[in-house]
Amino acid sequence: MYNLTIEEATFLILDLETTGLNPANSEIIEIAALKVEGGVVVDKFHTLVKPSIGFIPPNITKLTGITNALVVDKPTIKEVFPQFLEFSENSIIVAHNAQFDLSFLNAVSYQLTGKTIQNPVLCTQTLAKRLFPDIPSKSLVSLAYHFNIPYHKKHRALSDAEVTFELFKKMIEYLYRFNINKVMDLVRLSNGKDLNQTSKRRRYV
Repeated sequence: MYNLTIEEATFLILDLETTGLNPANSEIIEIAALKVEGGVVVDKFHTLVKPSIGFIPPNITKLTGITNALVVDKPTIKEVFPQFLEFSENSIIVAHNAQFDLSFLNAVSYQLTGKTIQNPVLCTQTLAKRLFPDIPSKSLVSLAYHFNIPYHKKHRALSDAEVTFELFKKMIEYLYRFNINKVMDLVRLSNGKDLNQTSKRRRYV
């Protein structure tokens, strides 16, 4: 996967909503993922998830709009996760503040399979810090505002994933101007590493 070009790769634009910030005592209540190939969404995975604790804290309902009534008849994470794993196979996960989302997915994965998520991961928040240092805030809301990306439902997984996808496209457009078009380069940038610039030349259009 690492040696593929961006056009050749399959990306999974991911977002979660959870009952709190710590996977040790909080749970996933919504998963959304957009499968992207050649810059186009080719498939979609989206579901609410019923938490095992049986209720959603009021502050989370206020933030997300997800109520107990909305999830009472939804599948549990044990039912959902195998479907998500199958959907995400052979793809590169892209998320804003990816460390947060992966901490929850890895906690579930380790509990159910004994191992963590194996997909390569790109963080659009980290990429934004590397590519757009002059933008004061790297929150998804601030970046969406800066790039005039419509943002209709904040803190809902599908809407957040759609905005993350639009932001990711802006980043790819920017990198193409510098002849950066390999997955390996994206991963290095997302991991805070520098690129080998000997073969990179800016392309002026």
